[in-house]
Amino acid sequence: MPLLTIVPPMPGAERRFKPFVDFVRASGWEAEFVRLEWPGRVPAFGSTELFPQVDAQTAGKVVMGFSLGALYAHLGALRARHLILGSISPFFLEDDDEPERWMVSYRAGNADTPADILVGAEEDAQMHRRATAIYDFYLAGHRPRATDPRLPPRSPDSDLRLLPDASPSTHHPLPTTRYFPSPTYTVVPGVEHELWHPNYLQAIKTALDRL
Repeated sequence: MPLLTIVPPMPGAERRFKPFVDFVRASGWEAEFVRLEWPGRVPAFGSTELFPQVDAQTAGKVVMGFSLGALYAHLGALRARHLILGSISPFFLEDDDEPERWMVSYRAGNADTPADILVGAEEDAQMHRRATAIYDFYLAGHRPRATDPRLPPRSPDSDLRLLPDASPSTHHPLPTTRYFPSPTYTVVPGVEHELWHPNYLQAIKTALDRL
């Protein structure tokens, strides 16, 4: 069974997220939580100590975060195989309408990571603005890195990017390649900031089913 690694938005999220974990398992996935040593104040604006903790536990994994958990995943899960970021909190350096926020740019994430970005249709304009910027950030990282005249042409409408393997075999004339899906952006209809809403759960399942 594939594994979904969840970045909690706050202490005690494992208990609060139990219905979501049950849903993930019913969708054919196992679930685990990133274990964080929380600073005294949450959210810990001004502290970046959570981000390396997330990175250490998410390398090579499918990682999901909601709200603050999505922010921690975006800035921390820099070596994840895939990200699902739901309703990411707008507390980055660029969100200057928030008096308290992290002085870290949203561009500090890893744009090479395939990502699904979700936001509720009824969430406020600030949430949509940040979700759109995050999607554009990942979309900008979605481009071929391996160019070779011997490779077959790719349609400009292709939703796959081509990356060279880090250690191509010396026995083949072309590098070994890996394909990754392009980022997606989903506005979940009829939903505010609510992971438990049936429409939001279905959007998460759709993202999981593509993997």
